[in-house]
Amino acid sequence: MTTTNHGSGHNQPSQSLPEDRRLELSRTSEERHRPVTARVYVSPITSRAALRWVNAEGHDSPTLWEPVRLDGTHAHALRDEALNLAGAVLAKRGFNYARGAYWQPASGEPDAARPATSEVAVVPTRAYLDLQDRRFGPVPELPEVPGVTFKTTQRGQWWATVPDGRTFLLTWTPHLDGDRWTVWGGDQHSDLIRPATTSIDKALFVLRHPSHARP
Repeated sequence: MTTTNHGSGHNQPSQSLPEDRRLELSRTSEERHRPVTARVYVSPITSRAALRWVNAEGHDSPTLWEPVRLDGTHAHALRDEALNLAGAVLAKRGFNYARGAYWQPASGEPDAARPATSEVAVVPTRAYLDLQDRRFGPVPELPEVPGVTFKTTQRGQWWATVPDGRTFLLTWTPHLDGDRWTVWGGDQHSDLIRPATTSIDKALFVLRHPSHARP
């Protein structure tokens, strides 16, 4: 059995605010904290490296943008191995190098040839921007499923009542590499019935055919 609070995956303002206002504030917060610079720091003591995210205000981006450790050991922050690893993390998170930008020693580095910190300007990809539109825009419309009734419980969550009277919880969570649909069942709706899938049709299959709905 899997137990979950079915959270949305990101911090939101007070639930007492109207949903449209909460989404507006959340989008504003995301834009404010969105990274505009990526930095690679290599510890001169351990030679371990990490990728850090810096927003437009020059501060480390919080919450979803914690530093990411880069595998291996590295002599300094302009080594190809470290920068290739950092580039792969950027791509996975939905970012690319800004036009004409390249890795260079961070401002104030005393050793430009072997800096402890390097940096590059970054921009969000189209896929990243589309993800934010889904996070803060309208939720998907559910198709009609014969014999099944849906009732919204909160953003991205629906009670689904099937013909035999059982209820399931259908959840939708936006992701960069494909939004996830999950079906939960059981008395507390904590039993994982349909593991996360990017296909809504696969998620709805167990609701169309509830005899297959087993944890």
